[in-house]
Amino acid sequence: MAFAFAGTGLRVLGSVARPLEGTERGFASAPLLVALAVAPVLLAGLLVARSNRAAGAAVLLGAALLAPGAALVDLQLVVDPSVASRPELYLPTDLSLPEPALGLWALLAGHGAVLIAGLLSFAALRSEWGATGDGSGLTGLADPADSGGAVAAWRRRYVRVALPAAVAGACGLVMTPFYSADVYLLAQNAFEGPSVELVGSVLCALALPVGAVLLVAGAREVPVARGGLGGLALALAAVGLPSLVAAFAMSSLEVGAGSVLAVVGAAGLAVTAGAFRAGSDGEGNSPGSATEGAATTIPGRRKLEITTGVLAVITGVLSVAGSLLPQVELGGGGPAPQSPARWLLLAAGLLLGIVGLALFSGRLAPAVRPVVSMLWVGVPLAAAAVLDTALTSGYTPSVLSLAGPGGPAFREHLAAGSIGSGPGVLWAWLAMVTALVTVCCSVLAGVVEREDLDEEYGEEPGIEGGGISGVGLRMLTPLTAAAVLSVAAFATPMVTAPGYVETGLLSEVGPPTWGLVAAVLTVTGGCALAARSRPARAAALLAGAACVVGLRAATVPLVGGEVEGASAGLGLWFSLAAVVALGVCAVIAVRGHRRA
Repeated sequence: MAFAFAGTGLRVLGSVARPLEGTERGFASAPLLVALAVAPVLLAGLLVARSNRAAGAAVLLGAALLAPGAALVDLQLVVDPSVASRPELYLPTDLSLPEPALGLWALLAGHGAVLIAGLLSFAALRSEWGATGDGSGLTGLADPADSGGAVAAWRRRYVRVALPAAVAGACGLVMTPFYSADVYLLAQNAFEGPSVELVGSVLCALALPVGAVLLVAGAREVPVARGGLGGLALALAAVGLPSLVAAFAMSSLEVGAGSVLAVVGAAGLAVTAGAFRAGSDGEGNSPGSATEGAATTIPGRRKLEITTGVLAVITGVLSVAGSLLPQVELGGGGPAPQSPARWLLLAAGLLLGIVGLALFSGRLAPAVRPVVSMLWVGVPLAAAAVLDTALTSGYTPSVLSLAGPGGPAFREHLAAGSIGSGPGVLWAWLAMVTALVTVCCSVLAGVVEREDLDEEYGEEPGIEGGGISGVGLRMLTPLTAAAVLSVAAFATPMVTAPGYVETGLLSEVGPPTWGLVAAVLTVTGGCALAARSRPARAAALLAGAACVVGLRAATVPLVGGEVEGASAGLGLWFSLAAVVALGVCAVIAVRGHRRA
């Protein structure tokens, strides 16, 4: 708790002290910020005082999940405060660049201490997960024998409520928090803002749904899950609530959808954390009771598969809309340049939607579901490039620009009016969000499916040391080659042309880079998981990974066709080689399944 107290103290100091030299806040935010900083430690201390150390540690762990992203958002005030929209800390009145003061450094140090406290809490939960009967309640994150499926049952109930709330909060963090009539206080969403703030907001948005699922899936007792979700709710409130209060407190601001969604998400997580009594499953049954034990796990898996299918189809429809509707519009009604990547988004959306439809078939769903876990990334891969066209068309400053307040980006922001974003931008952005929700649901369905199969048939025979299956060992060499070739495919340019520079993974970094990073992590993660999976599921994972790399190869005809003088780059040949290698691995997995 020492680091937790230190982090709280530093955050309180940062909330009270002046963050930038010679500046004022937009409203009297100190009491609100102090309350938000103290709340996690108070909740954790209350639980520890009630002899529930595990729940207290989980609160600190949940509160630390957003600390890295929050630190980056605050760091923008060090890099360039003129483009930051933080009225609770700084209200700009001119184009000057004030120097950081004690309050800002205290906030950054506080985020670091909170993160360390979360890591120590996680280590404590992990190291003492087997402790029972010692009166401490510190049972940790591991999963013991689940008698009657009681633990799996309440986990699914929590996830079904917590995941939508976390997704809503994640959407709010990257949307416009308020609308401003102040020329110096910019009202912008994460993708219109500066690069450091963008990275921080995206980290927080990604950590919310992933953290909510892991906090529930990793806990074996209801109090631990409740504590983790409670800490995560308080962390989200600390990020989103100040903007909402600022919109009400300042006459120059109006409430935006982003701050409302963030607060709604925090409230949803808080309600989930407090909905059930400790030691109950949410229906009045204690874990392991006869009523709870009678529940089967197969219907839950089927519902998750259907939900994944619905989300995949919705994502496909949104992708098609984002690709066909204009991404950029001219105020005079003339023709506007559209994104060359829109056809790639169309292909990715159609592919995901068609595969999602197969999930409605009970016979096809188990074989198709791993494919969805790979194909989802095709949507953000293409949508990020589509959004980049709107961001760089001149109607808004580049999200990766660190231009000062007097630079052209700032003047464009003030003078914009002839060029604006089209409806395709909104649909493409929504497609990215629903794609993330789709993969979360698909992965959760996979976890439930694996637990069910292990209970019904036992562990997969042929598992060797390190968790690699026998089939995985046979395809280890081509699988390694496929992973390396896939990374090369996303790291090298697909299209070359005179005067054309493609955004890359390592060079010419821009918004599409985030899609490339997500694709690399998904494909390489799928390759690693395939080596540990049952043959049929491994083949499906590899087929999905091959489709993702195939979408990358399709960049040449779909995107290059709209670039004058375009020719295939080195990335095309790496992509084709990776598809072949992944296909070979899938064949090995299928043959292993037939032998079994």
